[in-house]
Amino acid sequence: MNRRSFLRRALLGGAALSLIPLDLMAAWQKASFTDAGFSQAMQNNFGTTSIPSSDKITITAPAAATNSAMVPVEVSTTLKADQIFLLVEKNLTPLVYKLDLTGRMMPYFNIRIKMKESSAVHAVVRSGQKYYRATVDVAVTAQAC
Repeated sequence: MNRRSFLRRALLGGAALSLIPLDLMAAWQKASFTDAGFSQAMQNNFGTTSIPSSDKITITAPAAATNSAMVPVEVSTTLKADQIFLLVEKNLTPLVYKLDLTGRMMPYFNIRIKMKESSAVHAVVRSGQKYYRATVDVAVTAQAC
């Protein structure tokens, strides 16, 4: 491929990308992913810092994680969920994951997260207009770089 052909293709590709509506681009939710601490993250995302616990939410994580860079976490619920949030209490940005559920999606996810230190991991589920929470403690034995 010569230089002119490359420049022509790059210019056409850039022009095609500029036609994509901005609504299709993911929006960064700065208030949700705050670094002001766990209480502020709870307030920004849910409007309150006290959310009742529910036995209808299952959060599975190891009691002791040997590698804090890849801590496996699995969340599921039997509630009719609209959204599921995953928060790590002692991380710099406590909100780690947010899942918007639509249609017939299963209220379940399995993810590997990075943890700063030993901490409580919270799964918050929105069902209707109410929030419910489950919590599990994870001890980190070796921190990642």
